[in-house]
Amino acid sequence: MKAAALTGSRTMEIVELPDVGPGPGEVRLHVAYCGICGSDMHEYESAQPFRALGMLQPVMGHEFSGRVVAVGEGVRDVRAGQLVVGNPGPGCGDCPYCIAGRENLCRAGSLGGTGYTQPGAYAEYVTISERAAVVLPDDADAQEAALTEPFAVARHALAQGGYRPDELLVVAGAGPIGLLTVIAARSFGGARIVVSEPLAGRRSAAMEVGASHVVAPAELVQTVYRLSEGAGAEISVDASGLPAGIASCVDATARGGRVVLAGVGDQPFPLDVTRSIINELTYTAVLGYTRQEFIDAAKLIARRQVVVSPVISEVVPVEATPDAFARLSDGRNELRKVLVSPGAG
Repeated sequence: MKAAALTGSRTMEIVELPDVGPGPGEVRLHVAYCGICGSDMHEYESAQPFRALGMLQPVMGHEFSGRVVAVGEGVRDVRAGQLVVGNPGPGCGDCPYCIAGRENLCRAGSLGGTGYTQPGAYAEYVTISERAAVVLPDDADAQEAALTEPFAVARHALAQGGYRPDELLVVAGAGPIGLLTVIAARSFGGARIVVSEPLAGRRSAAMEVGASHVVAPAELVQTVYRLSEGAGAEISVDASGLPAGIASCVDATARGGRVVLAGVGDQPFPLDVTRSIINELTYTAVLGYTRQEFIDAAKLIARRQVVVSPVISEVVPVEATPDAFARLSDGRNELRKVLVSPGAG
């Protein structure tokens, strides 16, 4: 089968992999769609990608939907022909974190997962555990279902921050996670959502998905203070992963407010401890989502209770994955979510 493999810094190749059947407890999928994630882009752009060093297998792709083509021995609740969305890190199920429903902190799970130690879905087929497969209604939109994983991240970020729909919410960055955070806030019943984004195209996207106010970063604090009568926002979510985005969240957050760190970045952020103490700010970091949050996100999308299609920019075939990564790296800030699909023309 064809797959896109990361072989070096900014180097991706189309390779042929053995098309093997599922093992005990596993499910084999024909990939429908797989989203290109910002974390994959970070590794692609790294001077020394983990995969090129042999620390991880070379095929990425952890935001995916697909049709079951075969099930392994012992699989009970999934059968051939069903449409599923794959949870790339469902946890081991047995450790204290998993038992407590915090599978995103599972130590065994953090060392593996689809697209990391296990071959991912930038390929024609992918194999996952039955525990990782969430069965969808047959009439669900497979393309939108592929956004379950990042949508679950966005919902988890708001949940970790204790978001309430009556609060003024700031979102820094209108990339895929930022846009999905707006959609998630709307699904929770929120209506007062201010998005800060430097690029005009992404500002338009934020308005499209339901932000009440969209501004350039230089206008953020003034806008938030005007809307809050000088108090600031109760909660801010950084979806950029950039020091400037985090700083803008701190500046826009009210005394006693919460700052949620949801963006993945590789640049250090100098925390002003004194200011944080004086304003009694709470900082919350976000890692993925729980297994139940992933299931809930999948249901919301499958039942069309949320619409995530505006986040999708384009769909490319597996063979065009290297080109898509190159284009995203060159000008990804103007793009939204690019999906890889074996069925794309």
